[in-house]
Amino acid sequence: MSTRPAGSGPSLPPALEQLVADTLDAADLGGPAAREVGEELRDHLHEALAAGRSIAEIAASFGDPARTGARIARARRPDPDPSSPGSAMTFETLVTELRRAVRTLARAPGFAALVILTLALGVGANTAVFTVLDAVLLQPLPYEEPDRLVQMFSRWGDEPSDVSDYLRAPTIRTVSEWDDLFEGFASIYTYREAGRDLIAPGAPPERVVASIVSAGWFETLGVRPALGRTFHPDESTGPGVSGTDPAPRVALLSHALWQRRFGGDPAVIGRTIDLSDESWEVVGVMPAGYTDPLGPRADLWLPQDLRDGGSNHWGNYYLTGVGRMSDGLTLEALQERFDARWAGLVEANPDAGGSVIEFRSLEGEVVGPQRAAMLWILSAAVALVLLSACVNVANLVFARSLARDREVAVRGALGSGGSRLVAHLLSESVVLAAAGGALGLLIGWVGVGALLRLAPEALPTVAEPQLSGRVFLFSLGTTALAVLAFGLAPALRSARTPAAAALRAGGRGGTEGRGLRRVRDGLVVAQVAVALVLVVGAGLLLRSFDTLLDVPLAIHTDDVVTFEVHLPTRRYADGAARHRLHEALGERIDALPEVEASGATSWLPASGRYHSWGVRWNPDGGEDLPDDGWMSSDMRVVTAGYLDALEVTVVRGQSPAEVDPEGEPMAWVNETLAARVFGDVDPIGQRMFAGEAFRRVMGVVADVPHDVRGALSPKTYLLHDQFADNRNWALTWAVRLRPGSDPAAAVESMRSELAGLDPALVLYRPRSLDGLLATRRAQDRFATTLMGIFAGLALALAVVGTYGVLSGAVARRRREIGIRMALGADPGRVRSMVLRSAAALVATGLILGAAGAWWSGRWMSSLLFEVAPADPAAWAIGVTLLAGLGLLAGWLPARRATRVDPARTLGAE
Repeated sequence: MSTRPAGSGPSLPPALEQLVADTLDAADLGGPAAREVGEELRDHLHEALAAGRSIAEIAASFGDPARTGARIARARRPDPDPSSPGSAMTFETLVTELRRAVRTLARAPGFAALVILTLALGVGANTAVFTVLDAVLLQPLPYEEPDRLVQMFSRWGDEPSDVSDYLRAPTIRTVSEWDDLFEGFASIYTYREAGRDLIAPGAPPERVVASIVSAGWFETLGVRPALGRTFHPDESTGPGVSGTDPAPRVALLSHALWQRRFGGDPAVIGRTIDLSDESWEVVGVMPAGYTDPLGPRADLWLPQDLRDGGSNHWGNYYLTGVGRMSDGLTLEALQERFDARWAGLVEANPDAGGSVIEFRSLEGEVVGPQRAAMLWILSAAVALVLLSACVNVANLVFARSLARDREVAVRGALGSGGSRLVAHLLSESVVLAAAGGALGLLIGWVGVGALLRLAPEALPTVAEPQLSGRVFLFSLGTTALAVLAFGLAPALRSARTPAAAALRAGGRGGTEGRGLRRVRDGLVVAQVAVALVLVVGAGLLLRSFDTLLDVPLAIHTDDVVTFEVHLPTRRYADGAARHRLHEALGERIDALPEVEASGATSWLPASGRYHSWGVRWNPDGGEDLPDDGWMSSDMRVVTAGYLDALEVTVVRGQSPAEVDPEGEPMAWVNETLAARVFGDVDPIGQRMFAGEAFRRVMGVVADVPHDVRGALSPKTYLLHDQFADNRNWALTWAVRLRPGSDPAAAVESMRSELAGLDPALVLYRPRSLDGLLATRRAQDRFATTLMGIFAGLALALAVVGTYGVLSGAVARRRREIGIRMALGADPGRVRSMVLRSAAALVATGLILGAAGAWWSGRWMSSLLFEVAPADPAAWAIGVTLLAGLGLLAGWLPARRATRVDPARTLGAE
């Protein structure tokens, strides 16, 4: 019979001591193992006695000592030495541990659901943002050797505003022949969106977007058509004079248009199609998914006429140039060699001067520095959300591990080695992370679509963001990182906790030491800091966006609908015919009962600068035009009712509706131009050169910004009645409806009126003016909305984390609190004790978060509009919100602490 080892714990009744001895005999354990197991068995039996059970009941539930000893012997077989060959966990063991983890988690569905959802939100948000980041910034442009592609710019000065991406046709024609610098060089028309009316028998006319490119465009990009051919050189630079001799009419279709309108018929090659009353031969079809790096997404491509004549002279900047550098040439070397050659060209032909040419990487220009900064900032923000999610889950897992110390101790006492315990505990984290990662991938897939719908104008469309192998690997890596972040440390802590200490803790809770408390408190501090960084960032963007919305645009935007009308030149060959159509359309629209006023313009407000032409005023009244004294002014061609339709104020003089258009050439100038050109001289009645003629200034118009940020520029308004012969102006109508009118019904009425004048015309792109302005603010709205969502998630996680840690602390201190209450402690002091802990955690987090928010605010300053990174309102809101919610999260556990029943707590001890 075995004797009880000395010093192994308090004595048991002889009958129970005999049970322990018989069990140890049956287990046949040696020295230290027998002492450890004996001590653990006695601890169990002491607890049973303390619970009030009789010796007979304990002996009956204990069972046969021989069988119990045999089970202990089997369980105490040592784990293989990790350093020995073949000691790695087998696949079968791994599957067993994972199955056991699933069963264990199934018994705690609330915990499992909370962890999985928290991880899924973090992984899903990161997956969605990474998908967009990968498509826009990380992946190279979908063209052949994109690092060799460059874009050409014109520069007039040292300021950023002195750079333009518009070039002259002779520049494109000249540079495309410099084969030693470029393997290909071509142009694309991006001055404004171009289009044609596609007319087919039996189908309504459809406005399609046309991309006008010079021959060699597709070869420069390294793209080949799916069917047919691209443009030949003589289709851009052939014989004849531009604007006088007809150019070849050939077209390439997009894959989408080919499928939608031609059923994917290969026989479309060589077919003639009707584009705005002109016959064009289809010579090719582009591959599916192809889109130009610059300009809008096109339905078809037409050749750019680069021949001399017409608008193709050294004074007209309207084309965008892209080149492919010769192999082995760097951007710096290209610029140096180009500058030397261009200087010689300007010396031989002074007309080629006037601006300096510079080159930039096409890849950087497609995205743009501000858009790239926005995506990197949002990526950093969403990474902080994932960090906060992992911290929150780590706290939950730590709390669960504390509650399971006794279970882990029993497993250890029954022979499970440390590595096996770590594998068991970590397997639960793997299961949770796998479930969270899978759900996160689904959330990410949904999130990508939501991001694109949120603000499609905020992202370039060269490559469509979509889930791919790279995104899947990113999500997998993120999930694995999450496992290490929240699972490994709690598993190691539980496995290293001495079994005897955990068992002796009994019902008094886990064995959380001072070090672990500091770790868990540190995690809460980190969550509060992360939340403050994101909340302050969201506050700055929200303040910026709110400021942007308050920018006065000097126009009426409520209940205004806009649409474009494009007249085919073949049917409307002269200015008189064009004016008659628009005049008649205006009369019909004004007669509709839901319409208050209407008018048309060549370019709507807040849509950027457009048609910047030179204007000049001679103070002496002469009509000579010396080289000095010119000023650039944006030209706006308008109908008589346009200013009234948008309620643009004429501050002096007559409005366009009050003059006789049959009189002398007239012009209206805005306040900015009046101040810069005329100074103290009253411009009314002065004659200035504008729009290729001297014109009488009839009025001064209030400044209307050319973008949603309120930027102003000189502006000249010309009557369409007098300027329709200049070119076939595409006019955009602005129609102010009566309050309460149905915009959709009004648009259909206007569509019917247009069809009554010419059934082949298309009322194109009807939309509200408010909606159009919203697209101009798309990037700001995109960044603000996402940062707000991320801040909300981080805030919620911080509150939950703070509440969880303090609740756990109160639960573990129930005995202490019960004793304090039994000794007469005031409930208010107990509540204050818990709230002080909460305040200390929140305050430390706010201090650290303030440093991070200050740094991040400076980083995101490029996204802010008239708001400083240290904006007091954004900071006050962020700090107050975090402090208030943090203390609220501490008040609930504090309130629970004062409700501890001392008698029950001490009785349980």
